[in-house]
Amino acid sequence: MTITQLASWQKNARILWGGRFLTSMGLTGISPFIPFYLENMKAGTTADILLWTGLSLSAPAVSYALLTPFWGKLGDRWSRKWMVVRALLGLALSMFLMAVAQTPFQFFLFRLCQGAFGGISDASSAFVGTHAPHKEQGVALGRLERASALGLLAGPLLGSLCVSTWGSRPLLFITAALTGLLGVIAASILTDKDEKRTKASAIKSTGVIPAFLSLVRQPLVRRFVAAGMLFKLVDFSIFAIFTPFIRELFHSPASSATIVGLLLAVSSLGELIGAPWWGRRNDRNRLERNLVIAGVLCALCLAAQTVPLGIVWLLLIRFLQGFFYSALLQTVMLAVLRSSSSSDRGVRVGATNSLLMIGQISGPTIGLYLGAHLGMSSVFFVMCGVMIAASLLFWQLPVHAQRSNVQLSSE
Repeated sequence: MTITQLASWQKNARILWGGRFLTSMGLTGISPFIPFYLENMKAGTTADILLWTGLSLSAPAVSYALLTPFWGKLGDRWSRKWMVVRALLGLALSMFLMAVAQTPFQFFLFRLCQGAFGGISDASSAFVGTHAPHKEQGVALGRLERASALGLLAGPLLGSLCVSTWGSRPLLFITAALTGLLGVIAASILTDKDEKRTKASAIKSTGVIPAFLSLVRQPLVRRFVAAGMLFKLVDFSIFAIFTPFIRELFHSPASSATIVGLLLAVSSLGELIGAPWWGRRNDRNRLERNLVIAGVLCALCLAAQTVPLGIVWLLLIRFLQGFFYSALLQTVMLAVLRSSSSSDRGVRVGATNSLLMIGQISGPTIGLYLGAHLGMSSVFFVMCGVMIAASLLFWQLPVHAQRSNVQLSSE
């Protein structure tokens, strides 16, 4: 890579970093306050508010899972730069529409739009796979994960300050304006070396269904994607029961909200520090080895949270959990990128994210069901077992999977 190309890539990386940070901060900033927003719309009884809250929280994941492979295919055919711009402007428009919504149903529809027309995660990952130097793709993905973690850490804090000062609508307007501005900057500055695609390369691009089938047919990639789905399921199962678990553990409803917020923030801090560290390791070591180590250690952190040793113990364990978890999904995505060609990279990233959404959508239901019938602590032990099982998918690879690994690592 020449000095000019390196400077161009570093400029692109800053735009992608800003996009991941802003979208993560904006989405996590508004999500905790959706019930209050719906109350201001006079959504009805408490039961009605809870119903619309649940629908609004799950809506983006559903529409995202359905449409992200099609956006990836479009990026493969035309331009990955414009998929990044589309994701930023799509999120900005949906945030603006949510801010002007007058009824819970309108808000729900605009949350669907958020998932359908956003998707900066897969757009930026596909861009990295095409433009980042091959030996620095792990570092690039790690930095993007770090940007998401920083947004996850800052979003609830800044969101609570904004909501308490001005209300929910100004928060949505501010997020829409900042994201839209970054979308315009990306359209002006972001450079795509494959922007002018030939007709032959467009015809060669893989369809959506073949992309899903290709993920299943490659033995090693299939294991990475299956592990990623289970990691997502574990993460969202624990997230769904974490607040009632802390209330049950400390027997103090008044202080439990503060403790929950502090523990979630410490976990995000662990991801913030861990993401680039694991990214560098992924460029130097076998992806399977990193995933097994991080997955098993993260699983042990889950089980350790049930040990009643006080708040300091929980703070330490949650930090370590975030540190180890930051390795998992970026490793899965890097494996998919390395196994893809320039003509199908976007659609395969989109198909992968679509499959990962299965874990995200099903996780809360499974976690709440287990918590209600077996107790909150049991969820941590069950999910510890699930995460270890997912990590050990790579413990002994069959011969044909080992051959795939050689190809994947030496591209």
